[in-house]
Amino acid sequence: MTETERTGAVLVNVSSARDEGVAPEELESLAHTAGYEVRAYLTQRRATPDKSYYIGKGKLDELKSVVEATDSSVVIFENEVGGTQLNNLENALGVTVMDRSTLIIEIFARHATTNEGKLQVELMKKKKQLPRVLGQGVVLSRQGGGGAGGGGARRGGGEQQQEIDKRSIRREIRELEKKLDKLEAERAVRRERRTKNAVKVVSLVGYTNAGKSSLMNVLTKAGVSVEDKLFATLDPVVRKLRLDGGDALLVDTVGFISDLPHDFVRAFRSTLEETVYSDLLLHVVDSSDVNCAEQYAVVNDVLEKIGASHIPAVVVLNKCDRLSDDAVVPGSERSIRTSATLKLGIDELKELINELLFGGADAK
Repeated sequence: MTETERTGAVLVNVSSARDEGVAPEELESLAHTAGYEVRAYLTQRRATPDKSYYIGKGKLDELKSVVEATDSSVVIFENEVGGTQLNNLENALGVTVMDRSTLIIEIFARHATTNEGKLQVELMKKKKQLPRVLGQGVVLSRQGGGGAGGGGARRGGGEQQQEIDKRSIRREIRELEKKLDKLEAERAVRRERRTKNAVKVVSLVGYTNAGKSSLMNVLTKAGVSVEDKLFATLDPVVRKLRLDGGDALLVDTVGFISDLPHDFVRAFRSTLEETVYSDLLLHVVDSSDVNCAEQYAVVNDVLEKIGASHIPAVVVLNKCDRLSDDAVVPGSERSIRTSATLKLGIDELKELINELLFGGADAK
């Protein structure tokens, strides 16, 4: 898809901090990954979001003018916007409006290939859809008129429809959760079998686009698809890793990202569960990124939330051939520099993994 074929998008960020001049690089990358061309970026400083439109009335008028001037058909908020506010914004602007989490769901939907991955995406969609249905209550309730008779004023037809939609979505959410619970139970059986057979598990974790899939391909010849895009890998991939001390399973997990909503973490428990039950983590860091220290902290925070912070880890400072002069490389008791593209440091990394899992080359 060429840039001229891409759908135009306007990015919006509301913040109380003095950061209006900072370009939303990560949101731009997400938008580009989803197939949008960013044509404008608006910011507003507010102590609290507007209850109706999230942004103020004056900024709303400005946003509408920018949307029309740039011929954009999508507005993407960096912020987490409520269902009622999203509905009001779409009615006022006449274009599709989404927030950051909705954009991520859209990207996930494109990359999910397994049955479980698709179920996880559908679950996130339904959970995101529910607040928007609830947010239509005021408008829908006006669609029905008052009734005469012993029952007094009857409920509006729109309000009845809202109740039907709400129950339907909640029922679908329960069904999706049941299906995912069943798959979770099946994974538990497989894990128990691996534990019984004393199979070692190594999980690749890291910020999205840190190079985990490239590293996995070099370590195992896995043939995993590699793209310079966020969330190029969604479903977990497991391959055999051959070491001097024995074989292990190497798991490539979904990339983390800052401010990932809690529902997302829950929905992708399959890939995250493998992390929790690992013997060793390879925390892959894009050392060429000037924000690598912040990304390193985000991943550690997620690992803490899912109960995996106690697992031994090796910090893999990947893309060292493109190390930025401005980058602040995170320190660690165990770290190693690699370049998956140039295959630098790969043998040293395998030796370190072997030592940590099996106690050295003579353990076999």
